[in-house]
Amino acid sequence: MADIPVSKTIDIRVSSSLRHNLRTPLNQIIGYSEILEEEAVNSGREDFIPDLQRINQAAREMVIRLDAMFATPAKTDLPETGGASFQSASNSGTSEQFRSTPSGLSSQKGALNACLGKILVVDDSEPNRDMLSRRLVRQGYITAQAENGRVALEKLHDEPFDLVLLDIMMPEMDGHETLAHIKADKHLMNIPVIMISAQTELHSVVRCIDMGADDYLPKPFNSVLLWARLRASLEKKRLREQELEHHEQTLRSEATLERLLALTQMVAGVAHEINTPLGIASTAISIINGRLSLPKIKALFDESNEAREILADILESSSLLKSNVLRAHKLVETFKKIAVGQITEKKEKANLPDLVEDAVGLFRINARQAKLSIDIDTSGITGNPEWFGYPGYLTQVIMNFLQNIERYAYPDGKGGIVNITVTDREQNNEAQFVVVVRDHGIGISPENLTKVFDPFFTTGRGRGGTGLGLSIVNNIMTSALKGSISVTSEPGHGSAFTIAFPKIIPD
Repeated sequence: MADIPVSKTIDIRVSSSLRHNLRTPLNQIIGYSEILEEEAVNSGREDFIPDLQRINQAAREMVIRLDAMFATPAKTDLPETGGASFQSASNSGTSEQFRSTPSGLSSQKGALNACLGKILVVDDSEPNRDMLSRRLVRQGYITAQAENGRVALEKLHDEPFDLVLLDIMMPEMDGHETLAHIKADKHLMNIPVIMISAQTELHSVVRCIDMGADDYLPKPFNSVLLWARLRASLEKKRLREQELEHHEQTLRSEATLERLLALTQMVAGVAHEINTPLGIASTAISIINGRLSLPKIKALFDESNEAREILADILESSSLLKSNVLRAHKLVETFKKIAVGQITEKKEKANLPDLVEDAVGLFRINARQAKLSIDIDTSGITGNPEWFGYPGYLTQVIMNFLQNIERYAYPDGKGGIVNITVTDREQNNEAQFVVVVRDHGIGISPENLTKVFDPFFTTGRGRGGTGLGLSIVNNIMTSALKGSISVTSEPGHGSAFTIAFPKIIPD
């Protein structure tokens, strides 16, 4: 075939469909020859490579000759993309711009593996779909195929895809109509779409980009351009999803803040109302203690050992009642302080094992009535047992755990065992105490386990639960004690709450 001189370009106007049909088999020859060339490199049959390159070169020169012979549609202002020149194919440099060696492709494979995705290849030509899918699979992508726009839309609704490679010229539903459906569907509109087009259909590509396509790929494919645009489109999708997730997280944080604000306002009001009857109760208990301490009242119980034991029980109960009423008053004030972020309690030095023992001691009567056996193990502390923090807050946390065990783990006074273990550790260059409060009761269901620290969440409103206890405990641990709290549970086998906090609470 003689070369066509550059100065004698033939102006023959043909339809886009005819140009498409003429170029399609040539594009397939180019694509399959490149696949075979890669196979030859990978299988050690380099002797086939020169002939495969000649086949590839001949097909590319024929594409250039077709473009030179047939006049193109109206010119566009698209940037140069490495497409075919309309000069004579005798200019071998023009056809070489399409080339990408197998070694070049292999060098990119590692980079592509970092951004794998699932790609839908849409083309009416089965060889085109097969050729492109094989090249994508070789690079590590997962692919699916569709022969027209209608089938593509069905697949997009049936399974998730990260990107669509969409041919423009197809029967039944072409690329323009398919793209319009994708961008009009709120469930599909964010999937990147790269249009596939013959070099002489750039006016259609401009239209597609105006309709929302992310990019385009000319036929025959330039492999370097193919992988670069796939990576760029998938990266844009990843960044868009990351931005959307950040926006949703911001909305969730704002909603949580609003709930906490409502909690703050409610706790402030409840604290004011509760403190009044607590003050009256404290005064009444002081009067009772004073009366029972009078010599003539004590004399009434000196008649027998049984009477003296009754008086001792009354005095002990009265003393515990008074300490718990005072504790309740302090807890109400603590709830208020924690809720509004006003941590004003002074830090103190305390022996942690003794502090845990004292907290459990405040719960002694409740434990006896609920038939709870509480075992405390502090032998795991290998370092200094002294803690510099807020004893009142930690006591509140332990009391809340024990009250929840009484109410939910062993309901209806069935009783059971409670294990409290105290250890210490070094984590992130910080000395910490770890306290685990474990029961062996009915446990927490999986669907409720993630909600236990949410304000107002409770499964026991009929048993006096308000849904505030663990929410406030969580606030105390993370805000006041600069620590963490977690829970594990298995229905039917009990739950374990773990708190960890610094041995020295920072300012």
